[in-house]
This record gives sequence, structure tokens and C-alpha cells, in this order.
Amino acid sequence: MTQARRALAVVRVLERHPLGVRAAQLARESGLAEGELRPLLAMLCEEEYAVRPALGVYGRGPALDRLAAPGGHGLAGQLQRTLALARDSAGAAVYLGRYADGEVRITQMADGPATPPVREWVDFRAAAHASAVGKCLLTQLDNDGRADHVARHRPARLTPRTITDSRVLFSALDAVAPGAPVFDLREYSPGVVCSAVPIATGIAAGSLALSLPASHAHRLGAATETLRRKAVPVLLALLLTGAIPPDAPAVAEEAAPAGRPRPMPAPVTPETLRHLRRLFPTPITGGSAAAGGPHLVSDTAAAAAYLFDAVPDTDQPRLSLPLTFTSLPPGSLSTPTGLVVLGP
Repeated sequence: MTQARRALAVVRVLERHPLGVRAAQLARESGLAEGELRPLLAMLCEEEYAVRPALGVYGRGPALDRLAAPGGHGLAGQLQRTLALARDSAGAAVYLGRYADGEVRITQMADGPATPPVREWVDFRAAAHASAVGKCLLTQLDNDGRADHVARHRPARLTPRTITDSRVLFSALDAVAPGAPVFDLREYSPGVVCSAVPIATGIAAGSLALSLPASHAHRLGAATETLRRKAVPVLLALLLTGAIPPDAPAVAEEAAPAGRPRPMPAPVTPETLRHLRRLFPTPITGGSAAAGGPHLVSDTAAAAAYLFDAVPDTDQPRLSLPLTFTSLPPGSLSTPTGLVVLGP
């Protein structure tokens, strides 16, 4: 998380300089030493958060515009791009998972002909005790959460290496250092080895995982180190979209109620605001008199709602982006103007 927050500081500087900024000034404004900045810039350019228009000059990249797309599609698309880069770098199938509604869920993955995915011969929801992604998520739960999970999903022996005693399992989970990878050494499937690292979102437990054929087990250590580095751009995307508040602790302390997104303010540049104004059929020109605090505005054409922050000193709204809420049936918020203030 520390590296992701440093990367966020660099992105904020890039947003303040739409025409580009030299590396020396970028280091001064971000508060980072040259040795800290160099690898972050390489990562930001690879992930397209930054571009290099000239030698020693950096500017904001197209990934920032992609993240601003309505309906959450921008975040999903950027995460998929990051997973594909991680797949190619690690030489393994890569998975993004989270613990939601009391279940292990694989939300996105990247595989290919040379990086085949795990064959889900047992539902991942019932195999958290054996899979790397499941165990990684369980490490982020408290004792009551773990006990509840194994009470609903009794640990079954899937291979001779599977841990089926919940006390032994919990002891193994407690022995994992915060932020350390978790491994599945042929515990879920005899032909597969896996690893996973935590992605604490500030809302729910998350993990980034990879899988390799057991015949490639000798590559697991190096691939896992690559995976840990690729957790940084995943966390950065979540920070930029407000899925993780900028001051969130590294480990989620309390999960949000199921199905209810938790909006978090996030700064936005004038360039991003101009970009998003083009996405609204009705121009955003001023705040509503009824909206004295943070409020949602609906865009019925996109069946989405957007969170605005209060700006006490001006009548211009400031969009807190890209916090979109898409569980809005088309037409349910229709008005003659197309915009609705949902509440302060």
C-alpha cells in the first residue's frame, strides 16, 4: 500500500501539469527521492497512467481517462489490462478475487494458451481452505469470520496435502505475516501450485493470485515476487477510483454491507471534469440549491449516478470521480432535464 500511495502522489503531480513536467520537478512536488521515483515512473508508463512525450518529461496518460468512464467499466477495463501485464510478466494465469457476501469470488482473471487457468473441479467457494486465493482472503478475516466460513463450508480433503482440521488451518493462517504471500502447494489440485497476495480495499478482503502447472513449481517463487509488484498498480487503480480511501489502513477493518458501495471523496482535476462533462447528455453547469453537501446526480442515459462533493466557497460542483453507482434501472430516475439530485 505504501508504494501505491507513492504512485498516487506522482499521478496527482502529473494531473497538475497537463503539458508535462520534468522528472526533477516531479520528484520535488511528490516528495520522493530519485531512487524511489524511477521505478514508479517505469510502472506508471507501463500501465499508461503516465506518458513520456520527451526525454526526461512526463505527462498524464490515457489510463486516467479510461478510469473516468461511467458505470464502473473504466475500472474493470484498467484492472483487466493490469492483469494481462501481470500474466505476461509472471508467465502464469492471474486472478483477482474478493470476499463478498460470505463467499470467495473470482472477479477477473487473465489467462492464455501458454498460461492455462486452474480447472475449477471443486467450486472455489467451497475450497477456501485449500486454494491460495481462498486462504489469502481468510487471513484477512477475524476469528469469527473464519469460523463462520468453515461452519458453512466444511474443509474437505481434495488432495493428500489438503488441511482439513480447522484448528490447524487457522494456526497456519495466523502464521502468515501481514502482506506476505499465501501458497497452495497442490492442496486444491494435485497438478497445480498457486500463490496469492492480499489486496486490502478498505471495504472488503481482496487478493491477487496466480497459478502454475505443478511441473513449473520451480518458477513459483520468482512468479510470486512479480505478482507482489503487480499488486501496486491494482491498488493504485482502486485508490484513484475511490474504492480505497487515500488514508485507509493497509488491512480492511470492517466490510461494507453487502451490495452497498461506500462512496469516498477523491480529488479530481479540471481536465478530468471537462472529460466527464462530455459524458453527460445534460451539461453540468452548476449545483442544485437542494444539494448543500455531498450528493448524487443521476445520468439516466447511462443508468448511472455520480457522486459530487460539496464545495462551500463556490457554486460550481466538484465531481468526486469515478464513484459511479450502476444499480439503477434505466428510466427509474427520469426527469425533463435528465439530472436528478438524489440527496444531500
